[in-house]
Amino acid sequence: MHLKFQTYIFGRMGKKSDITRAKLIETARDLFLEKGFEGLKMQELADRAEMNKGLLHYYFKTKEILFQAIFKEAMQNLFGGVVKELVSNHAIEVKMHTVVDMYFDKLKANPGLPLFVLSEINRNPSLKSLVGITDFIPIFLGAVATKFKKEEEKTKFLNLVLSVISLCVFPFAAQPLLTKLLPDSVKFEDFIEQRRNYVKKIATHLIEEL
Repeated sequence: MHLKFQTYIFGRMGKKSDITRAKLIETARDLFLEKGFEGLKMQELADRAEMNKGLLHYYFKTKEILFQAIFKEAMQNLFGGVVKELVSNHAIEVKMHTVVDMYFDKLKANPGLPLFVLSEINRNPSLKSLVGITDFIPIFLGAVATKFKKEEEKTKFLNLVLSVISLCVFPFAAQPLLTKLLPDSVKFEDFIEQRRNYVKKIATHLIEEL
C-alpha cells in the first residue's frame, strides 16, 4: 500500500475511532448521571449510543472500567480547576469568588454531577482512591501548609473552603426539592443566579473572620 494512501486510510480510521469513543463516553456519562452504576445496563448503553454490544466491549471491556473513566472525569470536573485557583497567589476573597463562579457555571451545565459523585462514593468508598481526586489533595494540602503556619489558621481556611463549596453544591443536589419549595413565579435558574451572589457575600463575611 502506498505510504501516503496508507497514512490517509489509517488516519481516517483513527479519527473515526476517536469519534466513536467520544460518543460512547458522552452517552455513558448521561446514563451514569441518570441511573448510577448499578442502574446502568451495558445493553441499554449500546442501544442509546447506537452501536452493537461487541463494539462497546471493544472500547471498554467492563462496565467498571467505563465507570472509572467517567467518575475520574467527574471528579476532575468538580475539583481540578477549583484546586488550581485555591493554590494560586490571588487574594483569598478573589479566590473564593472565583471558586463560586466556577462551581455555579460547572453545575448549571451538569446539575446532576454532585449527587452522582456523592452517591457513588457512598456506594463504593474505594472510589476515593481514584486519580480523579487524589491528584489534587497533596497539591492543595501542600499549598495550605505553605500559606498557613499555625494549625488553627489551616483549620479555619479548610472550614472556609468547605463552607463555600457546600453552599454552592447543595442547591443543585437538592434541586428536586427546591423546585417544589420555590414560588411558582421564581424559576430555578433565576434562583441560582441570586444564590451565586448570595454565596459570594457569605464568603466575604467568612473571610473577614479568618
